[in-house]
Amino acid sequence: MRKGVHVSGKAHHRLKDGFMSELGQKILIKGRLNGSQRNKVKGLYNMLYTPRELSEEIGINLEQIYRVYIPSGCPISKDHRGRILINGKEFRNWYALAYKKRPLEKDQAYCVSCKRVVSIKNPEIHREGNLIYYISICPNCGNKATRFIDCKRKKNDQQKELEAN
Repeated sequence: MRKGVHVSGKAHHRLKDGFMSELGQKILIKGRLNGSQRNKVKGLYNMLYTPRELSEEIGINLEQIYRVYIPSGCPISKDHRGRILINGKEFRNWYALAYKKRPLEKDQAYCVSCKRVVSIKNPEIHREGNLIYYISICPNCGNKATRFIDCKRKKNDQQKELEAN
């Protein structure tokens, strides 16, 4: 463990990497995993992992566990020597709840610059090949906010699969 990082199961450090939703829930931004890492989390066993073992199993940096997950409320336990242990099944369930997908309303888009869900006003419809999407200006930062509407390719591929069967 790095010098100066003390973890006792309670959040000692305030997270600056989130924001409050309209419902008053803290939404975490930092610590999201990519697709292959999420699949590895789904394969964790109901056994105790050290933070190092867990980071190697998922394919993330060890510091991410100490600096993001544990202060955010990741379920941990300690052995008789005070070493941190994380149950794989409990971590999987906690991650699924803490980082669940948030569906957008019809008049909302995600601004990549702000990392927030914003209301779109006067959206322009764009079409690139089979992809249809809205582009609007983010009211917070002024950059483009995009919301994908439809991808005709999916429907065509599904129809071809149904016809083949």
